[in-house]
Formats: sequence, structure tokens, C-alpha cells
Amino acid sequence: MPPGVSRSKMRHISQKDLFAALNLDLPGLEAVREAATTGRWKDACSAWGAYFAGRKTGRNLVDRFERRPGPDAIEQAERLVKHEITYQGWQTPTYRFGKRVDFNADWGQSGKYGMHYWFWSDPLRVAYAKTGELKFAECFQELFNQWYDQRDDIENTIPHLDVIFYELGIGGRNPQFVDHYCAYRNAGVFGWRTHERILKTILGGCRWLDLLEREGYVSGNWQLTGSFALVYCGGLFHEFREAGDWIEIGMRRIAEHAEKDFFADGCHSERTAGYGVVSLRCVQRTVDFADLNPHVRLPEPVRSRLAEMYEWFLATATPLGESIGFNDGGFARQDDLLEEAVRFTGSGRYLWPVRDRIPSIDRVRPEKPSFSSINLAPSGYAVMRSGWDRDALYMVINYGAWGGGHSHNDLLDFSLYAYGRPLALETTRWGSYDNPLNHYFRSPRAHNQVVVNDAPLDRVNHRGEDVEWVSGKEVDYFSARHRGYEKEFGVILERRIVFLKPRYFLISDTILETERHHAYTWYLHAPFRWKAGKRTSVAGGDPGLQVVPARPSEIRYVRQGVSYVESDGAPHPYPNRYWIGFQKWISSRNQFSMNYDVALVPFRKTPSRVGVARVPVHVNGRRAPLHLARGIRVERNRRTDLIVYGTGEGDRVRCGDLSFRGRLCVASFENGRITYGAVAHGDEVAYKGRTLIREELRDLNEWVPPPAT
Repeated sequence: MPPGVSRSKMRHISQKDLFAALNLDLPGLEAVREAATTGRWKDACSAWGAYFAGRKTGRNLVDRFERRPGPDAIEQAERLVKHEITYQGWQTPTYRFGKRVDFNADWGQSGKYGMHYWFWSDPLRVAYAKTGELKFAECFQELFNQWYDQRDDIENTIPHLDVIFYELGIGGRNPQFVDHYCAYRNAGVFGWRTHERILKTILGGCRWLDLLEREGYVSGNWQLTGSFALVYCGGLFHEFREAGDWIEIGMRRIAEHAEKDFFADGCHSERTAGYGVVSLRCVQRTVDFADLNPHVRLPEPVRSRLAEMYEWFLATATPLGESIGFNDGGFARQDDLLEEAVRFTGSGRYLWPVRDRIPSIDRVRPEKPSFSSINLAPSGYAVMRSGWDRDALYMVINYGAWGGGHSHNDLLDFSLYAYGRPLALETTRWGSYDNPLNHYFRSPRAHNQVVVNDAPLDRVNHRGEDVEWVSGKEVDYFSARHRGYEKEFGVILERRIVFLKPRYFLISDTILETERHHAYTWYLHAPFRWKAGKRTSVAGGDPGLQVVPARPSEIRYVRQGVSYVESDGAPHPYPNRYWIGFQKWISSRNQFSMNYDVALVPFRKTPSRVGVARVPVHVNGRRAPLHLARGIRVERNRRTDLIVYGTGEGDRVRCGDLSFRGRLCVASFENGRITYGAVAHGDEVAYKGRTLIREELRDLNEWVPPPAT
């Protein structure tokens, strides 16, 4: 930005300053230069419009990145022509204005900012492209000029954020205006005043962003959005003398974000799929824009990092091809993003989760990924899968670091799918931040985890610690602990999850207290109503989820309730959320650990008979306390599974006729005959004196008896 350009030359730019900011010595601008030199500003603006309509250089991204219009795109545009505007915020308010649209209307505290991104105006551009009718271009011109007239009078609903001049707003809005301007430049409907105001809006906004981005790198989607806007506007309006500076600082920041603002596994630092998509697309659009416009140079490492970003979305995709719903990100189909991944990489792997909806792209057909269960350690998500088919059992576990303001008060929580449906889901947010449930969405009670005293945990300073992960053909195992309640209540929580493929999950929680006792609630949320009991609880049916705790007598209360339902405004595909809570507390002075062992058993049609019981465990010949080692027996149909948690310290652990050294041992029996054995981080597994596994070969050593002769 040139020296001496103050904020006054961003908000309000005189006609003289506007044309001084343009390099009028460029070929084709002779008429503009002649009019501006003599102060004929109206003629200069009209001459610019004629020049811009015939200009051949600069290709924008509308065709490639057009928002997918539904069949009602033209109908939406017709409503905009009538000044009927709907903003997709809290309860989706619709205003039917008269001749003058009030851009200061009450769209909600946060909604007002989102409304001024102008994403709601897309149908006008889409309808014009489809029909060629000038009324859609004329409508944009009318609305834009009304907005420009009112922009200084917009009241800020958040005191420290100017609705019009703040980073995210300009970063989102300037490319919108540019795409509209490019779309209608040959329509012949824009008057000289519109040309002047659009140029001033682009110039002032980019000067504001340039000033902010030069203050230094800042993680998060705001700066990334603003940086792309600088590259986009600078690349398409090279006539501005400052355009090269915009491209330089914008591209520098984008390269820094690609390197620093995404974990090594490709997840965005804010750890929420929705904002991760926004951030990924800023990078993708930058890559494609540089490919279309050779004068915009892209730092090479950005391409390789982009491939890793797509890989994270593939690794976490649900069996239905959706994003995970943690933090402020909701559950949404990822078809568009996975299509973009295929076009960028040429690999059909990204089509596999959505192959029933997208059979091919550009002759690239779906290809099954080479992995299934995976621990994404950098970002702190672990994914357990029984396979890649739509009916597969799937669980994603959240144990990573605090991701900033879009994070929720949850840790070691999870979501679960089976048989083509979600059966246990996070109570994720929906609507704008004006939603009255906003505080509930963020609360610990809204998530599938153990909560102490129904109080918030110190999420900012904690993540999952001492993480263990092993994955095998028939067993996946995850273990971690967190200290989010340690400072206030002196409590440490450890969660272990064993997935016996493809049948069920065992969730085992150990809560370590000190001298003070507390109340604990084990929360689980489902998109179906609960039929709750102490021995077993069921949600849904066809398919459904059976929840079976060990030692139901330890549960003081089984509570249940409604988080929200469709009539509250919650969106599809999963508009309802119901919770169940198993509450416990310790009454003995000499007991300092509380334990939950709960089997989550999906079923297709009807629940089966499931029994879950704890069995004694001895460590080095002595009865072990539950927090040190314990065994859980799960009986279902004619199969019995024995899951034993050991110490992992080289101790000899015995549970009935099973003995081993290690962190975890699983043994399965059918009709009294052992059919499977596994040990994690251990060895020397024996049953009734017969050695099954002698040595530790890898993290998880599995054993299957040879076929009968």
C-alpha cells in the first residue's frame, strides 16, 4: 500500500484518488486517462466500463467453483428481484422489503455480519448465466448501490467489529462483488456510478486487508479468507497500481497458512470440518486461480499441502460420505469437496465414500482406499471402521488440542454409525451464533463423554494424553486420558475403547479422584428417542443401538432428555437429538476411582440379548483394583468375549483361565471353544496353560486357531 494512504482512503475514496490508484498508462485505458486528466469523472467511469467489458485478460473462478444451485435457483433470484431476501442464519429470517432494502435490518447479532458477506446474492448470477435476462443484472446493480448508500449507517451489533470493514467480511464480500461484476460486464446495464463504486469498494477493501495482513501471520480462517481476496482481486484487477503488492502479501500469507495452519495430517488448526472446508477451499481456489492466470505465481509447496488436506477429509469421512460433526462443524455431505479432490489429484479414492451418488468424474471411477481404521495423531482424531461399505460400523473419536473459538467443551468424545445410519451423534451446533442453544452446543453435557458435576472442563489447556492406538483385523483399541477437571476437582479421566469388528464397541472409563468425591454423568446422544433402563437402553430400531452397562447397580440414576428436535429449527439430515445419562458417585471414604464399562451394540432390526459383566483380575498374583486392571465379559448370542485391561508394565495379568503380559488382551469363545485371541503391547498369552501368543511381534498380535483337521 502506498505511503500516506490512511483509513480515510479506504472507507471513502475520492474520484481523484480512485483514478490516481489506477495505472492509466496501460494499453486500452487511453479514453479513461483522457477523461480523468480533465476531471470528467463520469466519462472516466463510463470509459472504464467500456474497457472492462472488452478486456480479455484475467479469468475468474465462477464456472469452476459455482455454488451448486438447486432447481429453485431461478425462483430464488426472482424473489431477490422483488426485494425478498432470506439469510441462512438462526431460523432463516426472510424480509420482504419495498423499493428500498434496509441493510441495517435485524438479521441477528451475528447474522448481520453474515448477511453482509452477500452469499445470498448468488442466485442472481446463476439465473443470469442460465437465462440471460437483464433483470437479474439490474437487480444486483440496484441492491449494490443501495448497500453502498447505507454502508456508513450500518450499526455494529458486536462493538469491536465493524460490520462493513472487518477482515472476514471484506474477505468474503470482495470476491462476491468481483464475480458479479465479471458476470454482467457485457450486459450493458451498469451505469457510471456503479462502475465507480465497485472499483472503490474493491480498492478500499483490499487496502484494508493489505494493512491487516502485513501485521503478520495469524492462524485461523479469517486471515486465510482475506489473503485469498487480496490475491483474487489483485490478479483480476492488475490495473490498480497496488495489485502486485496485494498478490505478494496475500500469496505469502496463503503459503504460510498451508505450512503452519494445517496439521501434518491435513486437518485445519480449528479442528472443525466446516471451517476446515472454508480454509481448504481458499487454498484450492488460490491454486486454480494461479493456474488460470499465469501472472499470479503460486509457491510450489502449496500444492502438496493441499493434497494432504483432502486426505484428512477422506480418512474421516463417515460411511455416508459426510463430514464429522465436532465443534462448530455440522454433519454435511462432502460430495462437492470430494469431487474437487478427484479433479485435483486424479485419484478415484476420494469418490469411494460417495460412490453411490457419484459413479465417476471425468472418467475417473471410485477406487477403494488402501486403509480403513486410522489414528490421525497430529490433529487428534481416531477413526475405527469395520470397512468402507455404507453399512459398516464406524466410530470417530476426538482427543486433540483446543482449536480456538470454534471448539466445544468436549474431550475423548465420539460419534458412531452402523448399518447406514448414525446411531450416536455429537450434539453439534446448527444455525448462526444467534441460536439460543449456542451455549448448550458448547457445554460438556452436549457431548458423548463423562462430565464431572455437570461442570465445564478446562478444554483450552488440555488434550488427550498418553494416547495408545492399535488396529488389527478383528480389534481396534484406543486409550487416552485427560486432565481437564484436575485443577478444579482433582479428577483425571481415562477412556478406553475396544472395537470388536464388526460387532460392537466397549467403552471403558476410569475416573481417578483424590480426597474429594464428585458426581459423574456418562452422556450419550442419539438421533432417536431412548427406551432407557438400568440394565439396557435402546435408541432407534431398524437400525438401532443397544447400550448395556456392566454393574448397573452402581448407577444411581438413569436420566434422559431432549437436546432439540426438528420443530426447533434444527436442520436435516439429523434434526433430532435425545440424550441419556448414567449418573454415579462414590460414597465410600476409602474408594478413589469410579468406573464405567458400557457396550454399544448396533443392531439391524431388533436388539439381541447382551450381557456385560466385570470379572476379577489378578496382577502378579494379587487381586487388582479396577483402575489398575480389570476384565469385562460380553455375552451375545452364542459368542463370549473376554476383554482384559492390563498394566502394560510387564506384569503377569490373569483373568480366570486367561493370562498375559501387556496393555490389553481379547479372547473370543463360541460354544466354549476359543476362536480368537489378541494382545496389545504385550506377549505370553495363554489359556488354560496353552500358549496362544508367545512373543510380541507388533503393537497388536492376533491369533486364530488353525482349522480343525
